[in-house]
Formats: sequence, structure tokens, C-alpha cells
Amino acid sequence: MSSEPHRAQPCRQCPWRQDADLTAFSEADMIKLANANGSPGAEAATTAPAMSCHLDQPDTTHPMRLCAGWLAVVGRHHLSIRMALLAGTLPPTAVTADADWPALHPSLDDLVAELARQQAQRRHPRAAG
Repeated sequence: MSSEPHRAQPCRQCPWRQDADLTAFSEADMIKLANANGSPGAEAATTAPAMSCHLDQPDTTHPMRLCAGWLAVVGRHHLSIRMALLAGTLPPTAVTADADWPALHPSLDDLVAELARQQAQRRHPRAAG
């Protein structure tokens, strides 16, 4: 049985990390996250896209791997990921943040709010804080 390629931990600039510079991500990136988002009681359908690590792009040396941060926050609420867990093609550890990981945003709403805060701080460095 083959395994779903996935990162074992969030990359240094994973948008799910609370210490990430989210201003490095575009509006299109945020739309992709929204399209792949699921939450308790509002699970992402099997037709919703899964999120690959933003560092893994087609035609690069890295294979396309599922984003570790996205898996840890959204994975349990994405029906395709649940199916992969049930089929055994994705290990249960893939949807759990390890204790030694950096803090992750607990939801997409939290991530988007932090992006807005960072953007405001860039526009008005003295006013934001």
C-alpha cells in the first residue's frame, strides 16, 4: 500500500506557524487555504483540494508533499484526509503536531487575522503592535 507524501513537520516559513511572516503569502495563497479549509462541523468535502507545502512546486527537486501545518490544523476536518487515514495511506501522526513543533495557528480564521495584523503593522509600524 502506498503512502501519501507529506512533510513530517512544518517548514521554516509554513503559513500555519505563528512565527511566520504571512505578508510573504499572496491573496491567491489565502484563497487556496480557504478552498482547502475544514473545521469541526464544517468539514471540507472530498472534492476540496488538499494543501501541499508551498515549497513543493511542480518541476522542482522536491516531490509534492502535503503541508504538515495544514494537516495538523485542518487534516482531521478534511474528508479526503480522513479517508487516507482510514485506508492507512496516511499515518495518524500526520494530523498531530509534535510537542517540539513551533506553535501553529489553531484555525484559518486565526491565521487570516494575524495576516491582517502583520499587514497593518507594515503599513503603520508605529501604530500597530
